[in-house]
Amino acid sequence: MSTKEPVSSEPETTKRGGPSGKAIAAILISIAALTFVFSNVGPATLRFLFLQFTMPAWGWFLAVLIAGVVIGSLFPWFRPKKKN
Repeated sequence: MSTKEPVSSEPETTKRGGPSGKAIAAILISIAALTFVFSNVGPATLRFLFLQFTMPAWGWFLAVLIAGVVIGSLFPWFRPKKKN
């Protein structure tokens, strides 16, 4: 008989009880990205084919950031495979 460890819904932590390296990296990258987004508040124009859109630059950066998160979750090629 083999015993399996119970599945926990708690955030990922290290053996020492602190946040994992991945969690710290994700927080630092998020802070840097949001700082960059909100530091660029001037108007920016996006031209695509014959269309033209103008809005604050932070709006475009935030839209690209959200699109990256969505695409990353739709195509999890680099995630480790689950062991059964």
